[in-house]
Amino acid sequence: MNIDDIQAFLAIVANQSLTKAAEFLHLSQSSVSHRLKNLERELGLVLVERRKGLKTVTLTPAGEDFIQVAEKWMHLLLETQSLKSRTSLSLAIGSVDSVSTYLLPNVYQKIISQHPAMRLHIYTKNSTELYDLLEQRTIDIAFVLQERQIKNIELSPFFAEPMVVLRLALPEHQAVQYIQPEQLNPSDELYHEWFPTYQIWHSKWWDPLKPPHIQVSNGPMVLPLLRTAHQWAIVPLSIAQSAAATSKYTIQKLTDPPPDRICYKLTHKMAKSSTKEALAIFEAFAAELYTQFDYLNQIKHR
Repeated sequence: MNIDDIQAFLAIVANQSLTKAAEFLHLSQSSVSHRLKNLERELGLVLVERRKGLKTVTLTPAGEDFIQVAEKWMHLLLETQSLKSRTSLSLAIGSVDSVSTYLLPNVYQKIISQHPAMRLHIYTKNSTELYDLLEQRTIDIAFVLQERQIKNIELSPFFAEPMVVLRLALPEHQAVQYIQPEQLNPSDELYHEWFPTYQIWHSKWWDPLKPPHIQVSNGPMVLPLLRTAHQWAIVPLSIAQSAAATSKYTIQKLTDPPPDRICYKLTHKMAKSSTKEALAIFEAFAAELYTQFDYLNQIKHR
């Protein structure tokens, strides 16, 4: 099958008109009609009904069935053609939102600056989705907040960071460096379930049977919701410091803090040879995070 003929058919389907399909493809109507006839001749099928006086085309049953085939054919052809244009260095990176937004951009920028030919594909997903993408080899490396043992996945702790209280930068808050959990009113909390051991710690201080007044499924969402003097949220220090840099928020440490948040690095045990060099470059820059952010503690054992 010819790509031009397939494109003509899909344009006819999308525009429901030979005339509009021709305009879309910047061709004459006779050229589009010729391509359609070539495709029908090659397939031995009639895809479009020809009736005089009809302003819109009508597909035959064979034409309707062929739409999905044509779309798959185009997708596979474009995938094949893209192989020719790929550079030798390419890396697909997946991460949970908070790590991708507040930590990894420093790594991305260095790669872009020092290895401009290296192609990056960046995915932001939850931990469960990232495990699946890595198993499917859609991504080459991932950063997650859940520890799971999966046969073909190599898991190792990447860093740990403390959890702190974030509040509006008001004088009465800025004057308090340390705060006790019992001083925090749970009805004023903006709550997010950061990780299982955090939830256990949280239940020790506040009644788990009383649901939070405001709960978010995405941790960084606490920032735009933190608007009144009484409100507070417990967040990883990376998010807190980024927020405090705007001068809108201030950080308080807990006298009895929750466990540190641990970020895990995932790679496939049978990594593609084409990505090994790119992985080495990425991990070299990722290691520099510990010098840039002194609160990150690299950990080897739980």
